[in-house]
Amino acid sequence: MSFDSDGKVKISRSQQIPTSLNRGSSQFNGVEGDWQIVDYPQHPECAGYQFEIKSRDGSQQAYHLHARVVNNLNCSLEYNPSSNVWKPSHVMSTMMAGPPEEMRKESVVSSLISGIQHLDVQGQGQLVIQTNSGEQVRLERFGKAAPAAVTQNIFE
Repeated sequence: MSFDSDGKVKISRSQQIPTSLNRGSSQFNGVEGDWQIVDYPQHPECAGYQFEIKSRDGSQQAYHLHARVVNNLNCSLEYNPSSNVWKPSHVMSTMMAGPPEEMRKESVVSSLISGIQHLDVQGQGQLVIQTNSGEQVRLERFGKAAPAAVTQNIFE
């Protein structure tokens, strides 16, 4: 199966089953991508939590942010280039309960997301979040592992 840039799909059936699959890593520009908290001075216990930021409409002004602690946390991010200010929507969350310490961390991460005011990409690998309460949090870009290749005949 292959995909063209215009969205067309070509499916061809090989007589030989592949034994491996080579995949390229995802390429992201700007704030888009997968990020992991590496430095949160006010809450070092939150290091390691991951954010995924995706463009909503292909522009560089509307994004979707997803994070997970106990629950899935989601919000929209709007960027105003004239004022260089980011504005998150209300953070939506699934409603599962967890251990008290994890729920406290989730509250911290949710507050961090709700308070986003500035996002500053430094090089290709670091993102600095500044909140409306003056917190500064550093994240690093990371690559998610690709799913394992299917190396068996699924048609039999």
